[in-house]
Amino acid sequence: MSKSINKLIDDQINRWEIEKKEKKPIQEKINCITISRESGSMGYEVAKRLCKETGFDLFHNEIVDAMVETSKNSRVLLETLDERSMNIVDDIVSNFVSKSHLWPDEYSKLLFQILTTIAKHGKGVILGRGANCVLKDQKVLKVRIVAPMDIRRENIQGSLNLKPDDAKKHIITTDANRTAFIKRYFNCDATDPSNYDLVLNTGTLTVEKAVQVILCSIS
Repeated sequence: MSKSINKLIDDQINRWEIEKKEKKPIQEKINCITISRESGSMGYEVAKRLCKETGFDLFHNEIVDAMVETSKNSRVLLETLDERSMNIVDDIVSNFVSKSHLWPDEYSKLLFQILTTIAKHGKGVILGRGANCVLKDQKVLKVRIVAPMDIRRENIQGSLNLKPDDAKKHIITTDANRTAFIKRYFNCDATDPSNYDLVLNTGTLTVEKAVQVILCSIS
């Protein structure tokens, strides 16, 4: 892990530890949002803008994976929850694994725990990593960002400086990898709209308008 990622995690743990000492109640209102996205659909940009508007913390793939890695050798991150909340997290993980007929390995079990811990603390936007599947029965808003292929290809061409054909191949590969990841770890279909509360098309909505729709949904 890079030093910057390590510092982000350390800062997050410190904030959560402070909140724990203040004995804040378990969050019941919706103040955690999961965002799934098609490659090139501006999902990352929506997540960043949403965090700017709400003051929430952004947890994307790299950060979540680093948090999982951190938890392999220490429970300090999970222990930022009080005893009651930790028991709830364990129950959620056990119920999910049982209902989805999964046999979790170390990575998946820690991933379930980390995603649920983030949701219990609240004030977070979780980008990717199948968070909408793990937290499907929790008080979170589950969002999917999509866009037509031609628009996604243009976005990827611009951001990665690729030729049109290479940009399309990148999109197909990235989407296939994400779908396979979700299926493997959560036995869930990432493309099924019924797994989300909102499906927003950035082919017709700007990033700003997509964020406003999300904000209206949690207000």
